[in-house]
Parts: sequence; C-alpha cells; structure tokens
Amino acid sequence: MKTVQKLIPVSLYDIPGLEAWLEEQANQGLFPTHLGFWATFEDTGVPGTRFRLEPWGKMGNEPPPEQLELYRQAGWEYKAILCRPYVLFYTTDPDAVELYTDWESRGMSLERLEKETRIYSGLRMTRWVILAAAILLFLILPRSSHDVQPVSFASLPMVLLLLFHPVILLFLLWATLTFRRWRRNRTALKNTCRALRAGLPPPPSPGSSRAIVREQLLILILIPVLVIGWILLSAETHRDLAIPVEDFSRPYVTLQELEQEPVYPSEEVFEEHSIFDEPENYAEINFSLLSPVWYAVTQEGYSPTPGAMENANSPNPEGGKYRYAPDLDMTCFHLLIPTLAKPVARAQMDSYRLVNLWWEYEEIPHPGLDFVILATVKDEPWQMAAVGKDGKVAVFRYAGVERLEDHLDLLSKMVT
Repeated sequence: MKTVQKLIPVSLYDIPGLEAWLEEQANQGLFPTHLGFWATFEDTGVPGTRFRLEPWGKMGNEPPPEQLELYRQAGWEYKAILCRPYVLFYTTDPDAVELYTDWESRGMSLERLEKETRIYSGLRMTRWVILAAAILLFLILPRSSHDVQPVSFASLPMVLLLLFHPVILLFLLWATLTFRRWRRNRTALKNTCRALRAGLPPPPSPGSSRAIVREQLLILILIPVLVIGWILLSAETHRDLAIPVEDFSRPYVTLQELEQEPVYPSEEVFEEHSIFDEPENYAEINFSLLSPVWYAVTQEGYSPTPGAMENANSPNPEGGKYRYAPDLDMTCFHLLIPTLAKPVARAQMDSYRLVNLWWEYEEIPHPGLDFVILATVKDEPWQMAAVGKDGKVAVFRYAGVERLEDHLDLLSKMVT
C-alpha cells in the first residue's frame, strides 16, 4: 500500500472546500488517513467517493454507537479521527442521503467546534498580551532591587537591535504566517456557522489556493530553522560560542595597550591554567540586520607582582596586600542607521553599569569623533567610555588605575 502526502490547499475550517478537495483526491485513487498541516493518503481511494467531515470533541473520542449505526443505515461509513476537529464519514453510494436534512441542524453540529475556536483564539491573544506586558515591564522596571540608578527604557535601543536578529525576524515571520492561517480558519468557520444558523447554505468555498500551499510550506520549513536558530542563540547567551582572544581576528583594544603596569593573562602568571572555571579573555560575536558588525571582547590581566589576595583593581594597596588585576570589557557596533549610534552607546553603557554604584556621566568633545561619553564612580576604579563616528560605536568598561579620558586616541581607533 502506497502512502502519499500533500499540502492542503484550502483552509482546514473551510468544510465545503475541504470536502470537495478530498473528493478530488478520491477521483485520483487516494483515500485520506490524516489531516493537519498536510494530508496523508493511501492509494485505496474509489472515484466518486463523497466525504463529510463531522466535528467532534476531544482527541481519542468516537461518535456514539447510535450515531454510527444511524449513519451506516443511511449508507455512510465511519473513518477514525483524522485530526482534532473532525471525524470522517464517506460513501461510495451515489444514492446515499445527506447526513443533515436542514442547514440549522448542520449548524448545531458545529457549535462545539466554534466554541473551541473562540476559546483557543482568546488564549492566543492572552499569550501575546502577556508577552507584550513582559517586554514593557523589562523596559520599565530596574534590573535589580539593588539598582541605585535605574533608567526606564534605557535598554530600548538594544531591544531594537535584538528584534532585527535573523532568528527573531524569522520567528516573527513564522508567528505572522501562523496567525494568518488561524485567522483564515476561524473566519471560514465563523462565516459558515453564521449562514447555517440563519438557515442558509454555507458560503461557497474559494477553492484550492497555491498561496495557501506556499504559506503552509514556508511554515513547515521555518520550524526546523527556528529550532536550530534558538539553539545557537542559547549557545551565545551561555557563552558556549565564546572565542579565545588569541584566536579572534577582529580589531579590539588590548588591556596591555591601555596599562602602563605590566599585566598578563592568568595562565602566564599562575601555575594553574586559570584560577576560574570559565575563560577570562574571550570574544563573542552578535549580529543584527541593523548592526552587521557587533561583537564584544572581555579581558582580565594580572600583575606578576604577587600579593596575599587576588583580583584587586588598584596596584599595591595596603603595602602590597593585593595583586593588581585590572579588567577591560569592550563592545563594538557598526550601525547601518547612524542616528542610532548615540542611543545604542548609552544603552550599552547602561548594560555595562554596575547597578549598586552611582555613575556620573559627562559628554566631551574630541577631534574626529561625533561624540565621547565618559562615566565614572567616585572613589571606585570603575569607569566607562563610549566613542562614536559615522555609525561606528565602541563602548568600554574598565577597572584599573588608568583614566580612560587620557586614552581617547587609543579608544577612538575602534571607530575611525
């Protein structure tokens, strides 16, 4: 027995159109065994077969025995549930009477299916409302209960860049296509039920549509693509795709260029390969259609001069009690829309901001740059700087004894 699969060229809830299409397939020798995103057939169809789709309730239920016997006496045979909305009755007898003698009773048979679609539609809308509310709260609420300097909507430019990530755009395309599919199905069912309740025949089916087939095919193709995309996004989020800086070829400011005090990676200072479980010096690559170039570099260094304790950000405090250990984070953007440069720079600075510290911001001029934004914390080694030129942006966060303001010529090389 041969199995054939076809994409359904009509709305799943266009009952007259779906029945007519199944009858066309029977004339080609195909009998349906499943309906969903696609239809599955066996090559046992009999030309001239008529089909009637009967809405049913829950998956796994069958019509009551009395109904099956009544339909059998009328010349109609029962086929097990094809998909959640329907069971199938068919007949090869051209004289078999119709299952319903009037349109009102046919409409009553669809009431359960219509109610289920209303409930499901409400649930879909609720999910989207919750998602929109969650995004809004993310933009408004502080990142932490310890945030002493919250700024509402500070991360909005970064959210915009993320929305133009190819995976997110493909997901939005998939969501749009599935919404259109659901709305088309619900509209077809609503129009049918409205006509039947009025004692009228259901509206004529628009018939088979190549556009529906293409839409179904695109939805199916997008599903595995999105699964792979989400796996890659998750890997990026968990630093699984981090690149050691020694293998990273894109330009970045090295910690050694910034420091006057000699500093080295931990593997050159300590006997162990690293005193931490995760890599200290690595790069991460992001992508957005609004910023084809978008990457971040994280670096930590250690003075060869030992101290009793590790990971301090100022040299030789308290008579050499601590080992000097500065760090430098940098994120670089090449934006296709130059007007986004300063908002993106401020958003990245807010992302870098340590929330339990109070930052002082200052914008200063510098030759050859569109803007320079500096941020400092009183009595703390933490500093930030953002430089921008013609849509290129570089944002730095540094902890150490150097002053970023004194190294603007070095930092500006990232955007000039």
